[in-house]
Amino acid sequence: MQKNLKYPLLLLSVTIVCACSSGSDEDKNLASTHPKLEKQLDRDTANMSMRNEEYEDLYQRYRITTEEYENSGNYNVKNMFRGKLAPADEASHSDARTYQTALREGMAQGVNFAGKYTVVTIGCGTACQQHFIVDRENGKIVEKIQGSAGARFSKNSRIFILNPPDSTINYNECQDCKPQAYELVDGKLQAIK
Repeated sequence: MQKNLKYPLLLLSVTIVCACSSGSDEDKNLASTHPKLEKQLDRDTANMSMRNEEYEDLYQRYRITTEEYENSGNYNVKNMFRGKLAPADEASHSDARTYQTALREGMAQGVNFAGKYTVVTIGCGTACQQHFIVDRENGKIVEKIQGSAGARFSKNSRIFILNPPDSTINYNECQDCKPQAYELVDGKLQAIK
């Protein structure tokens, strides 16, 4: 048996030695081995602060409006659902089967919105999220809404903020990033004006 292992072990040792020694030039990086890429990276690299002062007024307006909705008390949930939580009913929405694994995993969060709903957020690409709202009494997917910059919601409130205010976003350039406030009424999201 030792004879059978001798050559594969020798080959493995040589492979490891070659792999380890090939990266000996510490000063090389991907850009330095590709001159055109190095020039493009030098030209395109942005040094941007995490706070966009130029659009601070617009951000503050969105932030204040959102906080007013959330803190008003007008959207508080009085009765929390305490029964057995139903799993997602895959027949209740045309996209449910496509995202069945993500929906099942997200349902493990329990009630996280408006007293009896679970919001399951699923990525759909760069700056894209789909938010499925599932009624946990019957498992029906009552809403699906898509956004670009996340969502904010609470199990004690009927307020759903799509694309919550973020000081790093340039709202003049990203029209799909603008915060939008909704109220959940009878299982449907209605825009708050």
